[in-house]
Amino acid sequence: MKRHILFLALATAVIGNSSVLASPDQDEAIKKGKEHFKIFCTNCHGVNADGRGPLVETLKITPSDLTALKQTGDTCVAERVLKAVAGKHDVAAGQKKNMPNFSHNLESITIYEIVQYLKSIQK
Repeated sequence: MKRHILFLALATAVIGNSSVLASPDQDEAIKKGKEHFKIFCTNCHGVNADGRGPLVETLKITPSDLTALKQTGDTCVAERVLKAVAGKHDVAAGQKKNMPNFSHNLESITIYEIVQYLKSIQK
């Protein structure tokens, strides 16, 4: 329950902070987020976050191009990432949600930093 509340608080902070200009603290969050992304996300989403990771051939569905999250509908980047990390992301009709649930394995600050990095690389 505590983790769920913390996750919701993080979601609110990240989503609510989406239009703030980069600050030195945010620049540091982006830098750390890039490092976390390399560790946790590149196997599937690729080093360029384009959905072309080295494991893509072994997956049942193609990972999302995370540089184009901003271009897909009304949902903001932070909300889409938070849903995916929690295993609650949207998938095409007839497909299963195959992305592992990372919300129990990653600290909230790590998720926040990954979100900041992904927001910084949107096309």
